[in-house]
Amino acid sequence: MEAFDNKTQQNQTNAAGLVPSLSPDADLAIPSKGSSVEAANLEKSLNQALSPDESQIVATPPDDHDHKPNVGPFQLHVELDQVASARGLNVSDVVRETSFKDNLGSRGDYLNPRGGNNVVIGSGDSDVIRGAGGGFNTITTGTGSDTVILGRETTNRVLDFDPSKDRFVLSGLNPKNIIIAQGKNPGKGGLEQPLDSLNNALVIDKKTEHILATLPFVKASDLSEKNFARISSEANKSLRGLKDEGFKSQRGDGKLTGTQGHDRLIGNGGDDFLYVGDDGFKTNTAKGSGPAEFPFATDSPGTSELNTELKNGVLKINGSYKDFDAFPLFSQGETVIDPNAKILNGSDPVTLINNFLKVPKDVEGNPISGTHLHFSPSGDARGNFADATVVRYLTNTPTDAKSGTISGEFELSPTEQAAFLAGDLYTNIHSNVDGDGDGRAGFPTGENRLNLNRDVVQFV
Repeated sequence: MEAFDNKTQQNQTNAAGLVPSLSPDADLAIPSKGSSVEAANLEKSLNQALSPDESQIVATPPDDHDHKPNVGPFQLHVELDQVASARGLNVSDVVRETSFKDNLGSRGDYLNPRGGNNVVIGSGDSDVIRGAGGGFNTITTGTGSDTVILGRETTNRVLDFDPSKDRFVLSGLNPKNIIIAQGKNPGKGGLEQPLDSLNNALVIDKKTEHILATLPFVKASDLSEKNFARISSEANKSLRGLKDEGFKSQRGDGKLTGTQGHDRLIGNGGDDFLYVGDDGFKTNTAKGSGPAEFPFATDSPGTSELNTELKNGVLKINGSYKDFDAFPLFSQGETVIDPNAKILNGSDPVTLINNFLKVPKDVEGNPISGTHLHFSPSGDARGNFADATVVRYLTNTPTDAKSGTISGEFELSPTEQAAFLAGDLYTNIHSNVDGDGDGRAGFPTGENRLNLNRDVVQFV
């Protein structure tokens, strides 16, 4: 979730932090080309996650440090002339899947959210996730060689898909109709970014133009026929037999939490949260340094480090920084740029500050600070990305002119937990005020960045 006020946030999510279901008497949105009535219902339901003002925003690139979300309505369909590098599959190279037992690791899970708007978080072993129930799924597969089953009129947003080892199995879909493409939509918006964002690879059903899968921060060129297989009746039978293979089965509504062994978690068709469990991952210390920063390198000697803990949906962050050239932005209550500060990307300082101030509080009411939690991976095999949309503000407390402490405690929605465990969050520290009076201030447009990426958040 991004930086909306508390009232908006309450309208967006139900008690579980998931997108609310469409009420039976709600007006249908105008369906996208090729969509069914069921898909139109789901599309309208997802759009209820956006405030009325946001649903009218045209998806155009925001200023580099405009922290306000800039998103359009979720569109589950996309016309092929609106994507880039579209290509089909060589059907003869798509293998037939006859059994899923060999695709499950020694402690891998079978996760089936069924219909609804769901969040699914896999394990540190190889899992099979059935994303074919007709709903909208946000998925973090975890580590291992994972399999996501795709089905008609179902959309799966896979936050950590790894083309080198993960794959899709097509259920009820003709491989001749599968299109791989790159999104072209320039709109940004953190976790609410358009599904066809230019940062996302897409798997599309050519027959209906339905987005079967959207893969943030994956290049379509990295996907091939090796990432696809066709399902068979034998393969489906192998999944039904897992309950007799030592898998611990759970079925129901809401949150289902796995164990450290084999799990078989089945949702009940509503808005469900299939979760690996708090003991299914660990976190390492994240470290940041100024000179190697992205996207704007600085010449500051400053360094920082953060430790994180996610338990019962609460993310705790604690850390420190030292040797900075200036106090962090807003830490002294300032709303102007120090005249000695360096504007690294040529932005107008007044506009820069005004853009920061567009989001004076995050969704939990934490006041603006120069230390932000953002959605976007960096510093691992996926490369570097940046999205300025605020997820949360951290508290930054200077202890002297060059050092201080960083802290935060946040209730994360299931979707935000999925983003964290996918390694898709980062924290940055913007600096500004010349606290020691040496004539050297900070880098409001640059940042000391701490990546909470796959090297920091690790499944066990």
